[in-house]
Amino acid sequence: MAAGRGTRLGADRPKALVPLGRGPDAAPLVTHALRGVLSCPDLSDVVVVAPPDRMPELTAAVDLTGVELTSAGAGQVQVTVVAGGAERSDSVAAGLAALPPGVGIVLVHDAARALTPPAVFERVVEAVRHGHSAVVPALPVTDTIKMVDARDHVVSTPDRNALRAVQTPQGFLRETLERAHHEAGGSVTDDAGLVESLGDAVFVVPGDPRSRKITDAEDLAVVESWLSATPARGATPVLLVLGGLPGTGKTTLARAWARSRRAAHVRVDTIEVALQRAGADQVGPQGYAAAYALAADQLALGLDVVADSVNPLPVTRAAWREVASASGATVLEVELTCAATEHRERVEGRTADIVGHQVPDWSGVQAADYVPWTDADVALDTTDVDVSDLLAHVEQALAAVPEVGKPTAP
Repeated sequence: MAAGRGTRLGADRPKALVPLGRGPDAAPLVTHALRGVLSCPDLSDVVVVAPPDRMPELTAAVDLTGVELTSAGAGQVQVTVVAGGAERSDSVAAGLAALPPGVGIVLVHDAARALTPPAVFERVVEAVRHGHSAVVPALPVTDTIKMVDARDHVVSTPDRNALRAVQTPQGFLRETLERAHHEAGGSVTDDAGLVESLGDAVFVVPGDPRSRKITDAEDLAVVESWLSATPARGATPVLLVLGGLPGTGKTTLARAWARSRRAAHVRVDTIEVALQRAGADQVGPQGYAAAYALAADQLALGLDVVADSVNPLPVTRAAWREVASASGATVLEVELTCAATEHRERVEGRTADIVGHQVPDWSGVQAADYVPWTDADVALDTTDVDVSDLLAHVEQALAAVPEVGKPTAP
């Protein structure tokens, strides 16, 4: 596994400079795309490949993300703009040449897919890390597809159940991508196709409808409508309060939402373990008290916050609402549940991701003092549901609530 990974952001066409959004959200496509890339965890290097005659404009578009880099603490990510070539393969070669030798996983992304959710990047990277040397995100094809000849006569109808619409980022082991471009060569529109031509397997992970490619004015209008539905930067901060028994997916959803919004993640488990190490006796009440104060500080700075806790009692749920009210933040309360069979499998297969944290076994989870959250704003069953779908439900609910105070209805 590589010490880091790089991303080549496909910006070798003027389309990357097309403005997307209005008011404070207005920025070139490449700027929006780069913001999504920079939300990826464990990122080490980003190479933006630009047309040689558009280097100043592309560099200026990349500079628009500078404030976010600083505020997100991502200063260790090296962003470089390099000149591309006449063909896509030339541009990919230029991007690969600009990556440090230690980068072993490379993502190739198209700036025209400006709002690709961070969860898609994560799925691609995890698949590469788990042994797949070439990975693409894709969506099932819902339309009937016809193969036609030069005279526009139908010659066949492929089974759409076997078809997928491929998106980006496409992920590769670096040596696989370099070998494909060196040995296959030629003008290509799909890097995974080069890997296929060498006889290597390409693995498919779920894509996302929000990774729509902007190719015409209609695409631009659709994607812009999604952007306008997202709270503008600098607007009223959001406190997302997640509750549910251990193993229902709170931390997975919390991390994904925090990355997508560049929000603060306040996790009670982390605080409680830290207090135990410091010798505290009553980590339960003290842990929640510390979490409330930490969340309030972040909300006061205008940052969105996700509170990640079992949150079992009405008194703790009321306390989170008080934190939001005192900070002038919008609050959304979400309870996560999971069907018993899958829930048990998750619990029994879990290992602690915090040093010193003892995760409960299945009997411990069943015996937990948990009061069902009947007045939560949103109830999400996480059974066999991808985190990208959970994120979509949360964002849909947030779009329908007032900016300040407890929402009246999701």
